[in-house]
Amino acid sequence: MASSLNLASLVMPTEVLTATQQPPAPSYGTLPPLNPPLFFEIVEDQVYRSNKCDSSSFPFLATLHLNTVVYLSYDDLTRELVDFFKEKEITVIHLGLKYRSSSHWKGISEGMAKEAIEHILDQRRHPIMVMCKTGVHFAGTIIGCLRRLQNWSLTATIDKYRNLASSIKTRFENEQFIELFDVDLVTLPQHLPDWFVHNQTLMEEERIALMKGECYPGLKRDAIIEKKTNDSTNAEDNGPPTPAYQKYYFFLQGPLASPSVKFSEKKSIIGDDDDD
Repeated sequence: MASSLNLASLVMPTEVLTATQQPPAPSYGTLPPLNPPLFFEIVEDQVYRSNKCDSSSFPFLATLHLNTVVYLSYDDLTRELVDFFKEKEITVIHLGLKYRSSSHWKGISEGMAKEAIEHILDQRRHPIMVMCKTGVHFAGTIIGCLRRLQNWSLTATIDKYRNLASSIKTRFENEQFIELFDVDLVTLPQHLPDWFVHNQTLMEEERIALMKGECYPGLKRDAIIEKKTNDSTNAEDNGPPTPAYQKYYFFLQGPLASPSVKFSEKKSIIGDDDDD
């Protein structure tokens, strides 16, 4: 009996010692939870759009360091949003409230679109967020008008609006407003963002190229026309061939590859006996 007690006394300290020698569990740092607002999107550098979010998105909005929020819907902002914007010293421009009493039409007016775009193009208000109740219809229409001002094609502009609005419901009147909006109504502010200046510079280069008869900005049309001669070996070598995207830059139709690209004959995997 005494021997069994002695054995137990020898085993117990060993087990306790083994347990105390185990290394502590490593501690892993966790990132703070970030919940972007519904339909949040980066439009351009320091230009964002979203819906009228709730308090769950406040930590995410705080990371954007917003300077201005343009709210387009006719309803009022929630108390928690107002308090959050006041706490972060964010300027709120409620265009929906401004145009709510002056218009019986519940959609976007030309005056609202003009003023909203002018705020977006004023770099002194950046970072800026365009916000509406759903995050799709009013905000999507304003961004569509901005894309028109940036010389986006109407197809690409409407397609972008439909991609975001498909989960709710696309509105034909918004698409029509984007198409018929007169971009000449917009007065460009003095302090324009760099991305807009760069876009306008590219458009001006293309306009000048068209006036000069160039097929691509800086590339003369006459320099790329292939001269047909009887003796092709005597043709002057003017360097590598011009890429097709430059040669046919202003053409509505043109080959997708340079003339130097050769394709093998397409062969049917079914056979030649499948006449219709």
